[in-house]
Amino acid sequence: MNAQSVDENVKVSKEGFYPVPVIFYLPNTGFAFGTAFLYYNNPDSGNVNRFPNILGGFGTYSTKKQIQGSIRVNRYFGENDYRFDLDLSYFRTPDEFWGIGPDPSIKVKEEVTYHQYRIKVDFISTIVKHFYVGPYYWFEKFEVAEYQPGGMIETGNLLGALGVTTSGAGVEFVVDYRDSLFFPTQGIYGDLKILYYGKFLGSDVNFFRLDFDGRHYTSIAENQVLAFNIIYNGTAGDVPIQMLPKLGNHQMMRGYPTGKYLDKNLLASQAEYRRMLFWRIGASAFFGVGQVFAEIKKFTFNDLKIAGGLGLRYLLDKDEHLNVRLDVAQSIEGTYVYFTIQEAF
Repeated sequence: MNAQSVDENVKVSKEGFYPVPVIFYLPNTGFAFGTAFLYYNNPDSGNVNRFPNILGGFGTYSTKKQIQGSIRVNRYFGENDYRFDLDLSYFRTPDEFWGIGPDPSIKVKEEVTYHQYRIKVDFISTIVKHFYVGPYYWFEKFEVAEYQPGGMIETGNLLGALGVTTSGAGVEFVVDYRDSLFFPTQGIYGDLKILYYGKFLGSDVNFFRLDFDGRHYTSIAENQVLAFNIIYNGTAGDVPIQMLPKLGNHQMMRGYPTGKYLDKNLLASQAEYRRMLFWRIGASAFFGVGQVFAEIKKFTFNDLKIAGGLGLRYLLDKDEHLNVRLDVAQSIEGTYVYFTIQEAF
């Protein structure tokens, strides 16, 4: 693996710590404020092929009593021979349930709030260079806190609507030919997770889930990168509404509210053009298309969801090319603003 970046004079730095204030407004949350942070450490700072170990997280509180908190640990061992990944999260989030399916004409908004507890953990190791495999575990617990009496959540006979525990285990496969963890300029990345949620694992329901995330990066000119991303999330069995694949977030399909469109399957792709402008300032332009659907055979190109936008980047760390990003995305659903650390993919 040949480590490259937009800055050909990059050196691998030993460590960095970056706290970033978080302030945003959404109709269902009100004004929210808090902080996000990222700490990285490279124990072998002279090795340009060694990915850094990462500790990141965020915490926010909103005027509508929303609480979000998450810690993530991403650690590599040896010459990137092993990777340990842990995600611990808690959310008390005012949410909006709009019904299941892709048809916007039948959407009816209903507010609901859950206490959500999450644990994700994997430990993968190399089989051959750049190819990893290992066990994966995903736990989610939802406790309903607030809902509209007489609404769909209470009376719609929706699986998991009034609370559910899911516990699933399986296997993860990763192919990683990226030249950088924070800002790839060339290479490919693929991640496939196959999970089964079963009562013997402590889950209230039995179902199957498959997630695929594929990425490709190309340097098209000096200081310019073109990045592509495709994801597929598929489920089968007794899937609670909280675990149905959802279209729209700060990584994929920016410009759509998370969860307005959800179903047993999600297919989405995006392209992003990235370039440095001057000093530490960069810019991006992105475009995404996606859809949710009940079954593979029912997928249609009719009414595809489309979004796009522009972004600014501020280079926090020149050595690792770690950016803070501000993205403004537009779709038929309106304008959405995202402010966070690291690229979307």
